[in-house]
Amino acid sequence: MSYLFIDSTYDLNIGLLDEDLNWLGFKKIKGQKASAIIQSESYQLLESNQLRVKNLKGILTVNGPGFYTGLRLSEGLSDVFHFFGIKQFSFYSHDIPKLCGIESGIWFTKAYRGEYFIHQWQNDKTEQKLISVNEIENHLKSGNFFIHSEASLDQHSSPFLKGAEHTSELILKHSVDVFSEVLKSEKKEPFYFRAPEDEFKVNP
Repeated sequence: MSYLFIDSTYDLNIGLLDEDLNWLGFKKIKGQKASAIIQSESYQLLESNQLRVKNLKGILTVNGPGFYTGLRLSEGLSDVFHFFGIKQFSFYSHDIPKLCGIESGIWFTKAYRGEYFIHQWQNDKTEQKLISVNEIENHLKSGNFFIHSEASLDQHSSPFLKGAEHTSELILKHSVDVFSEVLKSEKKEPFYFRAPEDEFKVNP
């Protein structure tokens, strides 16, 4: 039995893991509209490993932080698999370093509208906030920094985070550590930067 992994928080990352949570295959897809390819890419990944949907034990998704449209892609597809009795497991990208045993750090990503999201943790103590572009330097003066991918940055933040570790890469290197913990936890609800009614609010 295998697990299908889908991450549509920014670019589309899709993978397949064996029952021991080691990668059977993984694909990063940049610069394409994820909604147009997420189903076909999932099917092709299963086909290339001689698997069918009935062979899946579960579907693993990154449920944020992210934007409504991107998160709804993986959430919607996992709902379809759930209809066929396949269990859903989800987690947040800012929790990946801690699942890898990293005790402290700052996870950063752009949130558009001139704002940025940071998740800071020290053992069991955490803090999350949206900050403005003018606050970036104060929050990124020093620390153990993480981003999910290059797509998390823009021209304002990239100078401060060139050496940041990518949580999308940590998943590849530490799949057993990360997913063994994810499988023990409850399904996470989608984590948006803002409430949907605020995200889609029309500016006057």
